[in-house]
Amino acid sequence: MHKILLFLIALLLGNVSFSQPLDETLLSKMNEGKIPGAAFVVVKDGKLIYQNNLGFANITNNKPVDDLTIFMLASVSKTMIATAVMQLWEKGLIDLDADINQYLSFSVRTPSFPDEPITARMLLTHTSAIRDEWNTMASLYVYGDSPVALDSFMKNYFSPNGLYYNAGNFYFYQPGTAYNYSNVGSTLAAYLVETITGDQFSNYCDTAIFQKLCMEHTSFLLDGISDTTKIARPYTWYNGDYEDAGLYGYPDYPDGQLRSTSTDMARFMTMYMQYGIYEGTRILDSTTVDYMLSQQTSLIPNQGIIFYSANASNGHILWGHNGGDIGANTAMYFNMNNKTGMVVLTNGDGTSNANADLFANELYLYGLTASPGINDTFPACGSNTGITKTDWMQTFKIYPNPANTEVFVDMPIEGTASIFDLQGRLIYNTILKPSITRITVKDFCNAGLYLVHISDKNNNTIVRKLAVH
Repeated sequence: MHKILLFLIALLLGNVSFSQPLDETLLSKMNEGKIPGAAFVVVKDGKLIYQNNLGFANITNNKPVDDLTIFMLASVSKTMIATAVMQLWEKGLIDLDADINQYLSFSVRTPSFPDEPITARMLLTHTSAIRDEWNTMASLYVYGDSPVALDSFMKNYFSPNGLYYNAGNFYFYQPGTAYNYSNVGSTLAAYLVETITGDQFSNYCDTAIFQKLCMEHTSFLLDGISDTTKIARPYTWYNGDYEDAGLYGYPDYPDGQLRSTSTDMARFMTMYMQYGIYEGTRILDSTTVDYMLSQQTSLIPNQGIIFYSANASNGHILWGHNGGDIGANTAMYFNMNNKTGMVVLTNGDGTSNANADLFANELYLYGLTASPGINDTFPACGSNTGITKTDWMQTFKIYPNPANTEVFVDMPIEGTASIFDLQGRLIYNTILKPSITRITVKDFCNAGLYLVHISDKNNNTIVRKLAVH
């Protein structure tokens, strides 16, 4: 039971090849690492130049990994915490160097230094002196989503009279003076998003990140995934055989419980490589991305805002994060200079000489020499929906598509339809009634592709591509 950081000074790989990775080579390493299934992606210059799925998502059912297989991300999940916090920072809603107690309804202090404030920057750089007390945390793993809400867990972990409070929750040094990787510290940063916005952290990420990036198969909670059979079963290697660990959860879910596909994570990674923008939608300002991917503390080399840098085997600097949990070993790294990045998702524990970091290194070396082709595109947004936030998303229709002079939106509830061009410019907006709405696209659309955003009154949004000819 661990959500660990395999911090790298170098991503070392022996006899690497600069050609496209062969299935036989990848499968051999997977077998060595006792990894049943894996999804591999390489992105270059905003193009999806390599996507490969190997092994099994479900051994019992002989179900292979495919493009829609959803994996547990472990600590790669923390990159969403960083993104959410920095969105609030851009809006002036949080000061990274202010006492976090000004955002909380309870006080968080290390017992050894009760007068020393803890800041959001400390939480995001693992220098807060907050410790993972694994006797408590391991006992709270459950099948399914945790019944303990994030708010309740935070209060009971940090309040002196709390159910989960004890001296082992903190280190004995002054906050900001030493580095120790902290899952709970990262989770507290996610909880700041919840207290500042008044929105559940998982829901905030749905609306502010996932929906905007067309990450349709991504959710922090199992409750947000309509078809859990798409989730790769997490396997551990025990007594010479694979053991299914089940679909589990824990109350500190922001630090490791995100589930997603390789394609969805490739979109997220591409947004960072493109300085905060993806297909016309801006998630972060370019200066914010630059700031996040820069040294934040002198206590440990190469620590940014959650993201950290590491050396590939050829010496290139990569930014990203990796993760490990029960039956999950993952990595996401990218180079900002040559716009090459890779995602590796697996449903096995991995070993020191066969893990997601090593796969990522080999994929990176391949990506350096590959040239994007005209067909190396991401799947159309909305082409396959694996997560459904509300019932109307399953039943609404847009037709005909492609359209000529008009298009019809069949919506079962009230909402809005907004049409954007591929540069992200709003060109049409209308209110939808619980009926069929006719839109005369010839009045404002030239021939080409457009993005149609359909939203309900709660701003739950789904995006569809519309071709006009």
